[in-house]
Amino acid sequence: MTFDTDLGRLRHLTEAPLRALKWSFWWLRKTFFSKPKPENPAVVVDMGESAAEAFLGTHFFEPGWEMSYHYHNEVVNVRRVRYLDDHPSGLHWWQTHVRGYAHPDGLELTAHLEPEPAEHPDAHLDGEFIDVPRGNATLVGLLREADVEFRRIGNWPAEPAD
Repeated sequence: MTFDTDLGRLRHLTEAPLRALKWSFWWLRKTFFSKPKPENPAVVVDMGESAAEAFLGTHFFEPGWEMSYHYHNEVVNVRRVRYLDDHPSGLHWWQTHVRGYAHPDGLELTAHLEPEPAEHPDAHLDGEFIDVPRGNATLVGLLREADVEFRRIGNWPAEPAD
């Protein structure tokens, strides 16, 4: 048995229920591509999911879940892409990826810097260049700049003395 593709039907793509397709993709991701939450250092903030997404969105973060794994209990998943011309790896496109998890005192946020997945898919999946301290430094800097109170949890590296 052979199958053909009816390319003429693609003209009807705009009529497809795109919201339903996006929801289906989200469901598949959470069902088949979920992993246990990593024990990265994080901050706890007194805000909910919507407030965190709005805050990060004003700092040019966007929803980026379509290209990432889902971690158990994850409620926030945003990223901000940037070009770095001086990274020792020689890779240029990077993303600061922030994930948020429900926490009894508000929301647990953690971040990491990593190769941007569309531009550097192999490096992204290999995970060789994931930089949690640099990602968390970006996140903490944004929170401090906006006078958002936070509490550190987990194993943070020592901060350099001023």
